[in-house]
Amino acid sequence: MFNNAAKTAIPTGAERLIIPAYGFSGGIATQREEWGANGPFMEDVIGLEFFNDKDQKTQVLKQKDGCLICYNAPGRKEAVEEYIEENPDTFETAEGISALISFIKEEMTLEGLTPDLYDTDVAFASNLQGAPSEITVGVLFAGVKKKEVLQVIEVPAGTEFGGATAGEKGAYIRKDSKGDVKMIQFEEFHNAYEFVTE
Repeated sequence: MFNNAAKTAIPTGAERLIIPAYGFSGGIATQREEWGANGPFMEDVIGLEFFNDKDQKTQVLKQKDGCLICYNAPGRKEAVEEYIEENPDTFETAEGISALISFIKEEMTLEGLTPDLYDTDVAFASNLQGAPSEITVGVLFAGVKKKEVLQVIEVPAGTEFGGATAGEKGAYIRKDSKGDVKMIQFEEFHNAYEFVTE
């Protein structure tokens, strides 16, 4: 059923903007929270500390393999790319990246959002759907966690599936990353999900 006609959808607002930013000079010896088999632990790293205004926590961009990450929004990727083009030495030093962080936070504030910029690493970023095969400093991309991706087919009004019937606008049958399949009515789907543009 999903072989040919399926489209890809994600929860609205789930797409993340990744800004690879490792290899800079001027990092400090610090600690950042990491997750292991037994839960969270503090990892010793060389990095750049910055503050996440939304969760009120200090973040640490790792010098070795760090990336900046925030939820994507219309025009955000283009604004950051334009900033990088105008400031080509952004990723060379901790000061350059700090200036970029300030710019991104200001951009989010202009959008009326509490800035939610945090750190991640190349390993996490490379596992996102939409990640390039090689992650390069300063080359931005948008991706989504694979577990959030749905395969979706549209069905006409009156279609019955799994005990549900499609309403007058039709419905969608969706399959999640675990393989669970269910019907969602047209309006409910569009309130919660958006299609990924390939």
